[in-house]
Amino acid sequence: MHKEKNVYNYGIIAIVILGILIRCFAYFRNISFWGDEAALALNIMNKSYLELFKGLDYLQVAPPMFLVMSKFLYQILNPVYDCLRDLLLRWLPAAAGIAAIPLFYYFIKQILKDKLSIITGMLIFVFNTTTILYCAQFKQYSSELFVSILLMIIFYKIIFEEKFRWYYSVIIAVAPWFSLSSFFIIGSCFLLVLYKRPKSLIKSYLPFSISFILFYFLSLRPVSNYNYEGMYTWWQNGYGFVSLLHPMRVAIRFGEMFSFNKLTAECIGAFMLVVAVCSLFPVNKDNFLKKLFIYLPIFLTFLASALKLYPIEARLILFLYPLFVVAISSYNFKFRKLVLAVVCLISLATSIYYTINPYKFYTSAREVVHYTEGHIKNGEKIVLDTAFHRYLYYIKNRDRVVYLKNGCGDDFTDVCNKEIESLPNGIYYLILKKNPGRRLAANIKILEEYNLYSSVIKFEK
Repeated sequence: MHKEKNVYNYGIIAIVILGILIRCFAYFRNISFWGDEAALALNIMNKSYLELFKGLDYLQVAPPMFLVMSKFLYQILNPVYDCLRDLLLRWLPAAAGIAAIPLFYYFIKQILKDKLSIITGMLIFVFNTTTILYCAQFKQYSSELFVSILLMIIFYKIIFEEKFRWYYSVIIAVAPWFSLSSFFIIGSCFLLVLYKRPKSLIKSYLPFSISFILFYFLSLRPVSNYNYEGMYTWWQNGYGFVSLLHPMRVAIRFGEMFSFNKLTAECIGAFMLVVAVCSLFPVNKDNFLKKLFIYLPIFLTFLASALKLYPIEARLILFLYPLFVVAISSYNFKFRKLVLAVVCLISLATSIYYTINPYKFYTSAREVVHYTEGHIKNGEKIVLDTAFHRYLYYIKNRDRVVYLKNGCGDDFTDVCNKEIESLPNGIYYLILKKNPGRRLAANIKILEEYNLYSSVIKFEK
């Protein structure tokens, strides 16, 4: 028994240490900002603190206090070099993602007592493509993951342990300012508190309701007015919502937490969801409330998505991942050890592969802008298409930037050539996400080319 306990303890310690190391590797590799990161960073750099509460440009949405804290760090430290600035802006997501590891261990020990389930849960939480990825990107998703786990711990103590501390109500009240997705956790757990501990509801609900009213008028309503129409169109066109007409969409979106390949994501997602659904049963009087505690936030989120209120892209449901992990780790049917071993193997293989090969997120924007600024001379211009955010973020002198209204896209259409032909005579540096293969119009004289993941084409007309 003592030996078994030592193996368990050493296993947990090894998972935590390796999880921190792989996140540090992803963070300190410090690859160039990609589109959404750069768009969010441009808002941080260009907007005032007050404006960050009112809605962001470039179809970006993030919790206001995440934005405020990021801007504060940026202004206080004001790094000169691009590499340092990138690391600085990504520091909050990295810190939140790393801190989520021990916090999740505390949470899963509350829910599950079986050591095999806990080890499995820790492994598939720590070694997950998406939880690692967003420790190394300037986006809010790892901080929302941290807030989600913290809220679940607090509500577990209130509902199942009948414990209440004054600061629980403070954390619940301020959570939406740091995590927009926290509404799903708070809403579902308040229902359970109302059912199980109604006397505790007033202690936490009153401060939350005051905070929510302030949050609604100061941020949520103006952000919705500013961005809702554009975001709805984007997610509707991008198949971001749950739909009965596309039953495999849920599997694909969940599978994208593990893999960026559509077919692989679909297979992994379907397998993982089957395991999670199997863990829902059997439901009896003794475990009904705990099952509801885990599955209700998931149900409410997917219901909101079916009503076109919330998209279910992998990063947007990352806050639910701890609940999926607990559900999957609870699997207790036939071939339990084999199923859990397969789950662990999938998580290990996909997370390590995509940490080493970051796929579409590596566009070398920093490197190609440095190359361009090292060669450009007075009077010459930089031409950007609609994917301009990742490059504009790094460009020092933005007065010499020319924008193509319709963009070039990955296929470099004739529309792009026509726009280039309409430019005044001169020398230009065209920066694109993808090498167009010299498909510029015949009257365009290509002077020089530089290709990494993105491309720079120097031309004269």
